[in-house]
Amino acid sequence: MNRFSVLDELSRGLRGYILLFCITLIAAAPGVFNIPALDRDESRFAQASKQMLETGDFITIRYQDGQRNKKPAGIHWLQTATTAMFSSADAQEMWSYRIPSWIGAALASCALFWAGIPLIGRRAAFLGSALFSVGILLTSEAHISKTDGVLVAITTLGVAALIHLIKDTGNSRPKATAILFWFAMGFGFLIKGPVTPMVAFLALAFYFLSERGWKWPLILCGGLVVLFLDTYVNLGPANFVAGLLFKTVAVLMLGIAVLRCVLDQRKEEWFRTLFWWPGPVLFVAMIIPWLIAIQLATDGQFLEGALGKDLKDKVVGASEGHGGPPGYHILYLLTHFFPATLFLIPAIVQSVKAIRHKLDMHEGVLFLVAWAVPTWVLFEFLPTKLSHYVLPAYPPLALLCGYAVWKLMEGVRLPVSRYASLAIFLLGGGLMAIIASPLGEQLFMREAAGDFRSVSGETVMEAWSVYTVTSWPLIIIFAGLLLTLFYSVLRRYQMAVLFAVISSFAIGWHIRITFLPEQTWLQATWAARETLKDICVLPGEDECELIEASQIHAIGYAEPSFVFTTGTDVRITPESSSELPSADEAPYMAYVINLESQELGPPALEAVRAQAAEQNRCVTESGPVYALNYSNGDPVHFVSVLVGPGPCEG
Repeated sequence: MNRFSVLDELSRGLRGYILLFCITLIAAAPGVFNIPALDRDESRFAQASKQMLETGDFITIRYQDGQRNKKPAGIHWLQTATTAMFSSADAQEMWSYRIPSWIGAALASCALFWAGIPLIGRRAAFLGSALFSVGILLTSEAHISKTDGVLVAITTLGVAALIHLIKDTGNSRPKATAILFWFAMGFGFLIKGPVTPMVAFLALAFYFLSERGWKWPLILCGGLVVLFLDTYVNLGPANFVAGLLFKTVAVLMLGIAVLRCVLDQRKEEWFRTLFWWPGPVLFVAMIIPWLIAIQLATDGQFLEGALGKDLKDKVVGASEGHGGPPGYHILYLLTHFFPATLFLIPAIVQSVKAIRHKLDMHEGVLFLVAWAVPTWVLFEFLPTKLSHYVLPAYPPLALLCGYAVWKLMEGVRLPVSRYASLAIFLLGGGLMAIIASPLGEQLFMREAAGDFRSVSGETVMEAWSVYTVTSWPLIIIFAGLLLTLFYSVLRRYQMAVLFAVISSFAIGWHIRITFLPEQTWLQATWAARETLKDICVLPGEDECELIEASQIHAIGYAEPSFVFTTGTDVRITPESSSELPSADEAPYMAYVINLESQELGPPALEAVRAQAAEQNRCVTESGPVYALNYSNGDPVHFVSVLVGPGPCEG
């Protein structure tokens, strides 16, 4: 038995794909079923999908009474299919809407393995895919019912098809591979618009332009930087003119680079196969029918909202306050790319050496660099920044890490970069473990309690004293980190990868099973629903006789998770009102009032009480519940009020 026999057995044939699929599926599973509905995007996506099931309209995307003209409908179709298959809209269970993301993330690991084999070999591809399969960002997106889990799967599949078309000399069905590529492009477009085609064609352009030297890839990436440069440079009154100038120059740079690539490659066999007419026709046929249907259904408002509002807001500035300087996504690598951070710096160093000195597999390494770099540059300079945006660039980085592991196993030393990367790995893992520990809980609690204005911090801390953290999983986490350290120092890299995977697995399970589900003080919607439960209005509770309220109004609170979990008809700020209809119109009215919203909450509570007294109607009030709204960092102090049809008995 040679030292690679175990690795060879694990990655052999279909076994490698099945193993990677199951690893991701199991790593993410607790979050799918344990984590409550999240704000804000997850609940908006799930609510829109739920309304498709409720109305039977699978063309128009709605959120309550308004249209949601932001993303294509592909993810909603997947979510409605899994919910109809495994649950129902009436059940209001988030897990059924998360299944597409869950399966998508697992398939992304398999697609990455397939992509890596012709580039860096089966062994290195399996090692990189294994590190990716339990990545913190991937497994987090796997239990969130929005686009990114499916997007990374279909984007990786599309790039993998491109790789097999160009680099796999044993590919006996190139036209079928080209059709698969265009199917992935169409599918990806229906999930999140231009992101999937953008990643694939940027990789293609960067890779072939590099054959002419590094000037042309620099022009390509420089165009991406200049495209958004006006948002980072303040030229006062000249800003508008400078912005037009920057964007004109950027378009010219990108256009010249793409034209150069097309002129160089148009006669190549792979190019003619890729653009064989059935492929582009399939792409158009996948997206045009729905696009026409949604334009007709919304009187032309979908493209205006998706391009003229949503996309434009992200491109010209920090949409919804989600901004940050270039380097934002690099900082998040510390935790989001864990556990592959263990080999990140060796991957960069060894990749540069391989390309510069044309070492073994340098062409494959170059394609991975082409896959990662322009996409990373684009998202790093895009004015709107959320940490998950850059997920489509994580797969090639993970394969580069697998390549680095393989070279280290072959005897490459890299002592400085290896230990620097080990320090980053331990820092990221240790930081996540501390955050999800009793110490982290207390630090965050005290910080949050000090922000309350409607009640003293001591009162809040007393109410939160019931919360504890299960500590024994931390033993497994720190043991995994220490064993990874031990085997890395000994240069037993297969074991180091194994324990890095176990460490990430343990961190993810601890957060998703024993930490977040227990920390309900972090769940503002849970707090709001607890007050409704206290006045016997919350559907699905059997602790008291349910009172069916004519309507529920949330005042000073507007999170989508409250809509999803409570019902489509619930009214939230700014649509909610403290007005009390007559008993004939609405026998029972329920109000969830956030007293931390100083302008809305206390006046609304007094108004409801006063109107009920004028109408001689009974008022039942819940006890207070305190929480932190993690989506905006604001504290919430909820009370619920039920107004009955007549005076109180007795």
